[in-house]
Amino acid sequence: MFPIRNGSLPANALLIAIGAAAGVGMSVLIVPTLVRDERQSSSHHPQASHRRSTAVSGDKSAAVAETNNNQDPQEKAASIRAAGAEAARKDPASALALVGDFTSEQDKLEFLRGIYSIWAADDPVSALDYAKSTLTAGLARSEAIGIAVNKWAGKDPRAAWLWSEANLTGPLQEQAFTDVLIGWTRNSPLDAARWLTSTGYNSQPLLNAVASTWAERSPKDAYNWAKSLPNRESRISALIGPTREWLNQDPKQAIPIITAELTQPNSGPLVTVIADTLGNNNPQSASVVVESLPPGAIQDEAAATLAIVWAASDVKAAVAWSNTLKSEAMRRQVITHIATTWGAIDPDAAIDWLHTLPAPLATEGVIGAFNSWAGTDTAGLREVVDGTPASPEMDVARIALADVLATTDINSSLSLALGITAGPSRDAAAARYFRHWRKTDDASAQEWLLAKWSTLDPATQQRLTREQQRNVVTR
Repeated sequence: MFPIRNGSLPANALLIAIGAAAGVGMSVLIVPTLVRDERQSSSHHPQASHRRSTAVSGDKSAAVAETNNNQDPQEKAASIRAAGAEAARKDPASALALVGDFTSEQDKLEFLRGIYSIWAADDPVSALDYAKSTLTAGLARSEAIGIAVNKWAGKDPRAAWLWSEANLTGPLQEQAFTDVLIGWTRNSPLDAARWLTSTGYNSQPLLNAVASTWAERSPKDAYNWAKSLPNRESRISALIGPTREWLNQDPKQAIPIITAELTQPNSGPLVTVIADTLGNNNPQSASVVVESLPPGAIQDEAAATLAIVWAASDVKAAVAWSNTLKSEAMRRQVITHIATTWGAIDPDAAIDWLHTLPAPLATEGVIGAFNSWAGTDTAGLREVVDGTPASPEMDVARIALADVLATTDINSSLSLALGITAGPSRDAAAARYFRHWRKTDDASAQEWLLAKWSTLDPATQQRLTREQQRNVVTR
């Protein structure tokens, strides 16, 4: 049994990241940045009304003084946005003058969001002209323009689109078009969808914006529209948002319809969304769906996603599920991902579990568990490696640790590599780290090799000599 290392701050952080990885990753692909969308801003939240009454006064610094006393980051941001909205109701020009009172760039941005949530709804043209001509390039200008065209699109989408087309270029224009469609879809989804389809645009961000925003109101209708798109790649991408929302709202109705789509080519992204969403809500139901998929890459991908999500929330249940799987290939995939996730939470327990399994099923899981351990508790794993007799399993731990240290302590990476028991693996690892060192600091790498030369195994000398003779491009 290795010394217990769980409970560290990095381990807990990675646990959260791993548990949410699939869902967040897909959300980034399918949902445009909605932080610009201030149409449901805190200024309209019931709790915000009270904060507004105290956050802003005639005193120029009142908003700053009040909101800075708020220690909760989310509440503080909401309070600053509310203060900006209240100031804009009185006079947008005066409100803009208050932005400079904030020392934090994030606080300035929140205050500006609040201003634009009101100003853009009342006078989008003036708000946009100010953003384009006065705000410096970067997040603040992008946010302000996004909020303004979004607000404008709720009333006059054609005008908002034409302004964006005439006044913006490049990524800023592309994002503005997306924000226009988000605002339009929230107000009139069918009109927005019909218009976008009629244009012949095959822009995935625009199609995804309509589908995902429409899904907030009616995921089934949004799903059916996305499914009607002629381009297969665009269709799969647009289906992701409605799929996730529909599974969250009504999984019993959604599952039979959505799973039928999985027989089509290139359905991997949908499979991941299904496994992730159901895995967070009802992993047992997700396992039924996963096991009903045709054997192959799609099923394996779904099983891997579910294993990550399930292990992050209830590792014992995930392990129990892995024991019921009849397909050895899928079971191996699931074991690997459970072990990798568990290795970030309680690596000792994960490795102890892997020791109870046949080697063919556990090998990749051992690598995953040690990789997670190295990433979340580098010092703890180093202590274990230094205090444990050499073995093939410790070779895996050494490689995991050396990979993490390679960017900060390449000397230690090479020392770990040279301690590997298997000669070919040792020499391959040493060559890899020596090559990396040469690319970043060739002189130091050569000095290290000269100092170590007499202690190296002849096979290692030969391998490193070949590396030494390679031409490298120094970074």
